[in-house]
Amino acid sequence: MIYFDSTATTKPTKEILELYNKISLEYWYNSSSAYTMGIKSNNLLQKSIEVVKEVLKLKDHNVIYTSGATEANNLAIHGICNNYINQNKRVITTKIEHPSVFNVFKSLETLGFDVVYLDIDSNGIINLNQLKESLTKETVLVSIMWVNNIIGSIQPINEVINILKEYPRCKLHVDAVQGLGKIKNNFDFNQVDLFTMSSHKLEGIKGSGALIYNNKINLTSHIQGANQQLGIKPGTVDLASAVTTSKTIQNVYKNLDNNYNYVLELNKYLRNKLNELNITINSPVKNVSPYIVNISIKEHNAETIMHHLEQKEIYVSIGSACGSKTKKPEKTIYALTNDLTLATTSIRISLSHHNTKEEIDTLIKELKEYLKK
Repeated sequence: MIYFDSTATTKPTKEILELYNKISLEYWYNSSSAYTMGIKSNNLLQKSIEVVKEVLKLKDHNVIYTSGATEANNLAIHGICNNYINQNKRVITTKIEHPSVFNVFKSLETLGFDVVYLDIDSNGIINLNQLKESLTKETVLVSIMWVNNIIGSIQPINEVINILKEYPRCKLHVDAVQGLGKIKNNFDFNQVDLFTMSSHKLEGIKGSGALIYNNKINLTSHIQGANQQLGIKPGTVDLASAVTTSKTIQNVYKNLDNNYNYVLELNKYLRNKLNELNITINSPVKNVSPYIVNISIKEHNAETIMHHLEQKEIYVSIGSACGSKTKKPEKTIYALTNDLTLATTSIRISLSHHNTKEEIDTLIKELKEYLKK
């Protein structure tokens, strides 16, 4: 089996699975309980938080463990915007956000918010001048993903941070799912008001992730309950999920450089091989994550190609796993190319440090065979 869909999910490591089971069996107590084992469980929770803050060099941020990035993004955006419902405040995002951000902003339109969706250029990068022109004193939130999950474009987060310094009321939210633990950040996480991550993208456990936000922010919760996790995500904490999320972050940062350099070479090799075929490479060449290569093969049904490769035990994606079954034009590709055909025939090949050049050769061979039909 050849797996080229690590952007959608990854196989958890044996170490992480064993740690999850260990914590579940030995620290199954409620970490909110006042007796000894509850206190010990809470101490372990606090230690896991400190691990995240240490790895990411955070000073004034809280860590809220969630069921993944979808929940974390919702908690972040609603946590800011719930303070301004029906006040005609402006919020800004991009046309290429993950559905767990994009669809939240669509819902904000119905709650009285003035929503601006930033365009992207031919390299998949936002126009910073458009951002500047869109900012007003009524802007309360800007949400821009770090690395796009469809084409891999890397947004200029550091420049966005500097622009927003003139608007201290406005908060910056970053969906960091496809960047954190994979590429080096050229910005300081301490200068990002809120950011999110998902463990299963990094060989961790599914159903686990985190919202990390500056503790000076007045973040409200749209989930009502007790006071666990600062009241932002009330309910009994899954301690095993929290501990393994922290361990996952710790592990990927230990190997970030080696994995990145290896995948970068794979990316170059793959692109060279793809250039032998009559296809369009949608992923840009510059300012892009090497982990994602998006292509379109005109006059061929992307889903048919995906299933052809699947029969050969080669797995690729026809878009975000959260939206691939909708059979609609891929909005990121359409925003990038303004070409409906490219947007409806796109295939995402995502790499990991487990892939090899031999696997790429097999993929290219099968694509060539298919295109001969």
